Amino acid sequence: MNIGFSLIELLVTLAILGIIAAIGIVSFSGFVGNAKEKQATTGLSSIYLAQEEYRSLYGSYYQSSSNCGASNNHSSNINTNLFSGDKTLDETSERNFNFCIEYLNGSSSSFQANAYDLSSNNYFTITNANLKRKFKDNTWSDGW
Repeated sequence: MNIGFSLIELLVTLAILGIIAAIGIVSFSGFVGNAKEKQATTGLSSIYLAQEEYRSLYGSYYQSSSNCGASNNHSSNINTNLFSGDKTLDETSERNFNFCIEYLNGSSSSFQANAYDLSSNNYFTITNANLKRKFKDNTWSDGW
């Protein structure tokens, strides 16, 4: 009587485990991507609310930069000036997004906040009119 497994049984078991692992990795990366997007949209929603409070106190919106772009990160300035020093936006080197706020049409009565994904060309925006847009896979779409 043979006790143990044959080589075929072991190879089939390894193949099944490999397939299950591949499915798990794909699913997990989707969850990570969704979590990163949620981090950006939550940050932008927080900026929108803080901007409304800032405008009610000072009569105009806050601007972190007159030249927003994917390589500009103003999270620290935004945390200091809009969130009273609270670390609402991630300032660390492990962050997933760069945030900045700019005036629309050069007017302090309107703004657009942007969250630029550091791992792609995607980004999210929100305006003082609470218009939410995303640029993902080289396509604009309304809403998040």
